Amino acid sequence: MRIDYVYKICTKKEWNFFKEKKTWHGSNKDIEDGFIHLSDREQVNQTLKKYFSNQKDLVLLILKTDTLNNLIWEKSTNDEKFPHLYSKLQIENVIDSKEIIGDQYLF
Repeated sequence: MRIDYVYKICTKKEWNFFKEKKTWHGSNKDIEDGFIHLSDREQVNQTLKKYFSNQKDLVLLILKTDTLNNLIWEKSTNDEKFPHLYSKLQIENVIDSKEIIGDQYLF
């Protein structure tokens, strides 16, 4: 199965920093883990609930997979495969951004 888009949840502060610098190594957790944590469309809401519960000022970045270098699908702790990016993001990788309102994102 081919997946054309992956998604990055970040804070508005992180998104503003990324827009200003035009390149981003990810959140502190991403930097600590050595890769940028991403989700596919079906994983976005579970990622929101698990890692961003009760947080405000979140943004969903939409990324086209064929523009990403070193994108690898790896098993997480529950044996589900998640997209991990082993390179920094460039602003050109972001095709759109959407504000996340509430505790789930509706596509």
